[in-house]
Amino acid sequence: MNASMTERDEATGATPTSYHHIRVVEFAGRTLRACVERGYYINQSFAVAEVLSDQMTWTSIAADAPGNWWHETPRPSADVHAATALGALTERLLGRAAEILAAPPSTQIVSPHVHGAISALLATTYGFDGEKRIDPDDVVWAYHHGGALHILEHPDGSVTFTKAHRGDCPFIATAGAQDCDDECVFPHPAEVNQQATH
Repeated sequence: MNASMTERDEATGATPTSYHHIRVVEFAGRTLRACVERGYYINQSFAVAEVLSDQMTWTSIAADAPGNWWHETPRPSADVHAATALGALTERLLGRAAEILAAPPSTQIVSPHVHGAISALLATTYGFDGEKRIDPDDVVWAYHHGGALHILEHPDGSVTFTKAHRGDCPFIATAGAQDCDDECVFPHPAEVNQQATH
């Protein structure tokens, strides 16, 4: 078992016609479940790994075709120890699911229009040949001061970059079609630092 997985639940069962093994683990803040059922016939069998979504539903992220493992497992009987017979398979499924979840997120592509707007922002702030390096400390500071960054593309071709509005502000919620309700007040960073020292 991957050391970064935490066991949460396990269930097994066996009847004369089928047996199953289910394991639930936590990995990287997500809940994973491996479900394997070995039926008397191959078309009554399945092996799947699932992740629990934010809506509390299970979503399949990995599976193994019964033809890959059914012939190597014992025939169903009430005496089969399902965890032993199917344990290696549930382990492999959970490992594959963990690899999928651990994969780095895909790079976000900036549209040519937004790319042009960023170029214009740099040029209007620092000149037509402007250059600005943003250090990691600046990024962390920006995350902790003001609102979240919102990029709004307007029908007239203009683009708004703003940290001045909360997420449910009418201006953000309508992509700029409505005005701000003037309740987006973020403390000035100097005030935050002053309060922290007292």
